[in-house]
Amino acid sequence: MTSDRVGGQVPAGVPGVVFFVDDDEEIRSFVATVLNRSGYTVLGAGSAEEAGRVVDGYEGRIDVLLMDVNLPDAWGSTLAQSLRVVHPEMALVFTTGYASSDEVLAGGLHDATRVLPKPFTVEALLSVVRDAILDPGGRPHGRNRGSAGDSNAEQ
Repeated sequence: MTSDRVGGQVPAGVPGVVFFVDDDEEIRSFVATVLNRSGYTVLGAGSAEEAGRVVDGYEGRIDVLLMDVNLPDAWGSTLAQSLRVVHPEMALVFTTGYASSDEVLAGGLHDATRVLPKPFTVEALLSVVRDAILDPGGRPHGRNRGSAGDSNAEQ
């Protein structure tokens, strides 16, 4: 870790606020359950339009924007940029089931320093969120793949 984030708050016991944007209700439910059980506060949205409403209406700090690269009504990078205008403190983690993390980072999503490939394990999810909170500027984390046989989120 390069920054154990003190001036920008969080540490102590670590959990913070995660905003998860994905159009798949099952994945949103799974991620919310895992993160809530681990002490995180989870905000969620299933579309770019809903994400805009949530961010506009939320006055607290959002530590991590965890979002699918490909939403039906928006491209992840474009949506992330507009959401971060309102909450610039958010660390950015993209999820994707369609490409390797190296391809996502090389494909113009340079705002993301972390990519969580789907399907992902509980351990990979918790690790990438914790890393994003502790080191929001982060270095690339495209290798957060879980091994076969772990608890995988369904796509």
